[in-house]
Amino acid sequence: MNLHGNIKDNNKIRVISTSDIDELAQFQVNKNRRYTQLQAGKLQGHYVEVNLGEVQVFREELNAGTLIEAAPANNFVPFGAVLTNDDFNFCGKKREQNTIIQATGGFWDVSFKDSLNYVVAAFNRQSFSRDIELLTGKEIPQEWLVSKTSLTNPLALARYATGVNNIINIVQKRPEILAKENALRMIAESILRLVFNVLKIATPDIEVQAKQSNRCLGVRRVIDYLHVYSDDVPTIADLCKIAKLSERNLQYGFKEYLGVTPIRYLRLVRLNGVRRDLLISHPRKNRIVDIALNWGFIELGRFAGEYRQLFQELPSTTLNNVTMTV
Repeated sequence: MNLHGNIKDNNKIRVISTSDIDELAQFQVNKNRRYTQLQAGKLQGHYVEVNLGEVQVFREELNAGTLIEAAPANNFVPFGAVLTNDDFNFCGKKREQNTIIQATGGFWDVSFKDSLNYVVAAFNRQSFSRDIELLTGKEIPQEWLVSKTSLTNPLALARYATGVNNIINIVQKRPEILAKENALRMIAESILRLVFNVLKIATPDIEVQAKQSNRCLGVRRVIDYLHVYSDDVPTIADLCKIAKLSERNLQYGFKEYLGVTPIRYLRLVRLNGVRRDLLISHPRKNRIVDIALNWGFIELGRFAGEYRQLFQELPSTTLNNVTMTV
């Protein structure tokens, strides 16, 4: 039984609307997602996925500032376009407007303020290479198959984003389309041409696989460490050792990468951890005080205030909502 969100899943059309970001992550098969809420707000995530055989299109919406981390499977080549809010960081670097995002294989992350609404067409790597070669008569450029962001023509990008979004909406309204082979083939070809028109005039912005600065690498080491050991409440000196950076460089690095200090990020990770545990807890077996103490929150009054400020509800409300849906 689903306790937190509304789910529709028939393999070809998959939809979830949830306030539980772990549930949102687990719903996205083979994407290896992790979400950390960074800004205050009653976060709600909406995800719609349409599977068209060798290409998948999906749309994701989040209404509060969040860090999204992922390590997708290598066999897919996704191309993302933002529908709203061009103010976001990709792998710690601020992205310009008119950016197409390639996030294939390896690791990447996106952080943003306020909200994010984006669409993606994800192709099977082999079929994408084959179809581009059939379309152009030339071997596919290898830079189209690596993780990076690229600046492109705004009109072509807008057509791509609008086209993918419209396809998702149409299939949701008329799912019987997916039973028709000719319709599937036409949709897949339309998506291929939309992305080709974006890529053929794109200029590389950054490559994720390119060597990052020591500061960025240090920040990433700390982020990964905190998601495993945040309940140990490490000191800033501990974090500097992990990052192999001075305190000043670590502070600058976090502000540049996520817009928060390392200590603030540690606190956010711990607050997200409390919420995660509350959402899977039974009130007769786990008390709020126990969970808060497990995550290193000693001043319980301050903890409750910070929790309410970030998630726009008290810890007891989170726990009671779980109880009410059982």
